[in-house]
Amino acid sequence: MVINVKEGDFIKLEFDAFIKETDQLMDTTHEEIAKEHDIFDERVNYSPISIIVGAGQVVKGLDRSLLEADVGKDIEVEIKPEYAFGEKDPKLIEIFPMNKILSLPEFRKGDKYPSEGMEIRINNRMGYISKIFAGRVRLDFNNRWAGKTINYKYKVTEVLETKEDKIRALIGSVHPGDDDFAFEFTGDDEVVITLPDTVKLDPNWSMAKFRLVSDLRKYFDVRTVKLVEVYIRREEAKEEISEKECDDPNCTHEHHGKEDDENNADDNAPEKEKEDDPVKEQGE
Repeated sequence: MVINVKEGDFIKLEFDAFIKETDQLMDTTHEEIAKEHDIFDERVNYSPISIIVGAGQVVKGLDRSLLEADVGKDIEVEIKPEYAFGEKDPKLIEIFPMNKILSLPEFRKGDKYPSEGMEIRINNRMGYISKIFAGRVRLDFNNRWAGKTINYKYKVTEVLETKEDKIRALIGSVHPGDDDFAFEFTGDDEVVITLPDTVKLDPNWSMAKFRLVSDLRKYFDVRTVKLVEVYIRREEAKEEISEKECDDPNCTHEHHGKEDDENNADDNAPEKEKEDDPVKEQGE
């Protein structure tokens, strides 16, 4: 049975994306492909991504192509810059003196040096180093793939049907590691989401949570969304050592105290006079 993808569907999508001009791998959901093209990142979870068709969670050209896709079918599509990451804007390319770049926090220690392709933040803007000259650095604040035609090879692996799977997909779209989140509906219009420790250290979470709340209200018509942070006091585990197995003379186990008392008692006890004590005989 052929399952057609339609707008608003929650789907699982796997893909490989290449720059047409250079055949460079731009992105992938396959670990082996990433390793083959030397872009593997151990921090990335290489697996099908969850998206909502037509919601703008992927580039416009891919979103349009998905509307003509069938589940399980391998598809290739070429996407022009205007429907991918946009045309490159020359006004977003700027030259900075090297000493200005070296004054940034990441370079102050001297153990790191600017290199072409590196992403840096300067003047509250994120850009990447496109060229290094003598004493100068060219920064590009366009999307790294702006002006490029992208070839996508993709497959819709699944259409999500259950409410639970769809919510987990929404969570995964704003934060990796959706399996670490716990959630439950406590009423017809209320959902409680317990957050993992990872979000407490994520600087992007403060913005991501607003998108998550907005999507939950849009796609599930919930009135109340509760995001719960849990802090548990962690007690230090006490190492239990058998008295018989303990051979540390400096430990404070009770059995050592008893042994020490017994040893002291033996040391302080008067020696038993021997019957044939030669000293005693001489004094008589």
